[in-house]
Amino acid sequence: MKYISRNALFRTFIPTLAVLVTVLLVSTSCTESSANQRISLESRAGIGGTPLPNYPSNKDFYKVPRNLSGPKGRLIRVQLIARSSQSTTLRLMYISENLSGRDTAVTGLITYPNSQPPKKGWPVVDWDHGTSGISQSCAPSRSGGSVPNFGVTSVAVATDYLGLGPDGEIHPYLNRITEARATIDIVLAARNIPDAHASSTWVVVGDSQGGHASLSTGELASKYASQLHLVGTVAIGPGSELSKMYPGDNPIVYDTVTVLALFGAQSSYPGVNPNQFLIPAAQGVAKLVTTTCVTQIAAYLLNVYVNNGDKIFRVNPVDTPQGRSWLAANEVGMVHTNSPILVIAGGQDPIVVPDRVYALMQNLCKVGDRVEMTMYPSANHSTEITQGAPEIASWIKARLDGTRSPTSCPFQAPVIQ
Repeated sequence: MKYISRNALFRTFIPTLAVLVTVLLVSTSCTESSANQRISLESRAGIGGTPLPNYPSNKDFYKVPRNLSGPKGRLIRVQLIARSSQSTTLRLMYISENLSGRDTAVTGLITYPNSQPPKKGWPVVDWDHGTSGISQSCAPSRSGGSVPNFGVTSVAVATDYLGLGPDGEIHPYLNRITEARATIDIVLAARNIPDAHASSTWVVVGDSQGGHASLSTGELASKYASQLHLVGTVAIGPGSELSKMYPGDNPIVYDTVTVLALFGAQSSYPGVNPNQFLIPAAQGVAKLVTTTCVTQIAAYLLNVYVNNGDKIFRVNPVDTPQGRSWLAANEVGMVHTNSPILVIAGGQDPIVVPDRVYALMQNLCKVGDRVEMTMYPSANHSTEITQGAPEIASWIKARLDGTRSPTSCPFQAPVIQ
């Protein structure tokens, strides 16, 4: 393996993660102070004339009530973040399911138009955010802000994912089932907000970890919530092919993802002990994963890596039977998706390298998916979404209009001379 200097790693890896965290989570358009001012003007009787109470306390919003029960998507709490003449943004807590199928609370955001809806309601654009961390403080909904709609007049929703947001919980990072359930259930939650006028027609868009989540969602959607009609899935620089290394992969990036997945797995598999896998110098990351977010975690692990012979693990979890089983269970592209897929990738992406995307495409085509891929040669992990935005918007509009999607299958990876 070619040695990568510490300075080179800091120049490439940490800035990329920093941009990823600050740009790609959820677009923000208001501050907490302005949100509080708007909330104080609202009637406690309801949000926008609906019977949904405006939850009064930011401090206690993320405290999960005891004895949760109810149908998927049932609203637990709603809090106004911002309202203008054009749109309303709310913070939500709603019912979803954990890996074992038990009712659990998940948080997220919704932004909906304040204009007259079409007869069948607004379509829903569901946004799955990229890697932020696995602790409660890393939830995008805690920062507030409007949800991106990719140029489509729609109800826009964004889940935090299971374990991100609620006090004292840990996110099961890259868990395929819980990502999908949280994503689908926030669409059901949106349909429980009368003023949103959300229809049953929807699309899901995700970036990085969110690309893994959006692909997972497409695979599970028709069976998990048959009352909804998913018409398209967009995956931007998607996490995939989790068990393999590809040319251009940076080992510390791969190891950081593994560490997040390892600690996140504790929420679903309490018997997991990360210290049996980590070298002693890396075991301090245990405190960081519960108190900080991805940039701080990555910087800590990078320091361990370059000062301990390019090593974080004494036993790599992916090389164990349990690790291989987890990887197989959480891989995307192994199950057919009924609705069409758009994959956006970047030729200069150091996080999800082109060969990883090509392997994913081959799997998607193999299982019979109708999938189109665009590779933007100059794009990296933080610019794929901006370069691809016009294509994403037009692709979503075409799916909502009922136009048949183009396909890149059968797919042949390009040969580099």
